[in-house]
Amino acid sequence: MIPNKSNFKFQELTPITGVKPYVIRFWETEFEDISPVTSDSGQRLYARKDVEAILKIKKLLFEEKLTIQEAKIAIKSRVISFESQGHDLEATEHLSMKSSEKNLAKESVLTCLQLISEIKSKKNW
Repeated sequence: MIPNKSNFKFQELTPITGVKPYVIRFWETEFEDISPVTSDSGQRLYARKDVEAILKIKKLLFEEKLTIQEAKIAIKSRVISFESQGHDLEATEHLSMKSSEKNLAKESVLTCLQLISEIKSKKNW
């Protein structure tokens, strides 16, 4: 459970999220939904939405077993809502998917990523 605060210091994140500091720093570089601000004293401060994003990313990567690329796509397509009020209908449906449906969805995403990669290399993007 997230304490009722608006900002969190970096050292507060591990006890709240259960994610190691070096992983959080890496995720900051990979996921634009984690965007801490730097205080006047040079300390990183995380808004409540950043903490919620870390928890959602943790769920996608560790529980749903998605790759980082798949998690980025899931977040961008808004399959997982970052609303603090809980899950919306799409998120609830996603979380209740059967394993075979998840595998099919994962294969579809991987196929799309491969196609995008091929197009990028052909167009030199």
